[in-house]
Amino acid sequence: MATKFRDRFDMDRAILDELTAPGYAGLEMGFRQIDGGDYFAATYCRFPYAKGKMVDWWFSTFLTDTGSYRIWSPDHISFRWDDKKRPGTIVGATHISEEYLGPELIPMEISFFDPADIFDTTKFAETDISYVLVAENHTHEGELISMFLHVVRDTYFGCEMRNRFWVPNSTDASAADLVSHNAREMGSLAEILPSLYQKSL
Repeated sequence: MATKFRDRFDMDRAILDELTAPGYAGLEMGFRQIDGGDYFAATYCRFPYAKGKMVDWWFSTFLTDTGSYRIWSPDHISFRWDDKKRPGTIVGATHISEEYLGPELIPMEISFFDPADIFDTTKFAETDISYVLVAENHTHEGELISMFLHVVRDTYFGCEMRNRFWVPNSTDASAADLVSHNAREMGSLAEILPSLYQKSL
């Protein structure tokens, strides 16, 4: 069955609104099948002693090459930015990388977009949202692998990251691999980010 997903504008509006509201969703960790063979997945991670500005720094400044990408996770194999990457931001840029998702090595191109494309960013401060990443992940041939969001809220303990994925034509096993991979990935980032950021100052 053909997927209904084409790009970030196909993200479910109810879920976007849920992410900018106070509190939590019914699904913060796990996955479910939606239309046809498409899947929706969610993960959640706490970042003690970190703030959204530090997550922004990680993506926009720290990640530069394969060496910095592999610090993040042993699942990450290669990484480079395209020629649209500008200092201090990832919006408009694409990173070309390879990483393991479960047992499979996936070549991918992840492109990053302005959160204002799909959110009313003027409301972020009302719920302490301090960083949002909007991305589309494609194969080198242009086939959509997934669309995803990282939404960070500052909290009394640091910050928390709520992640959402829309994956066309997937399976239970692949969706479970995605949830596991992202939970490990963000758990690792939560551990290393505060000290790396402090060393950069």
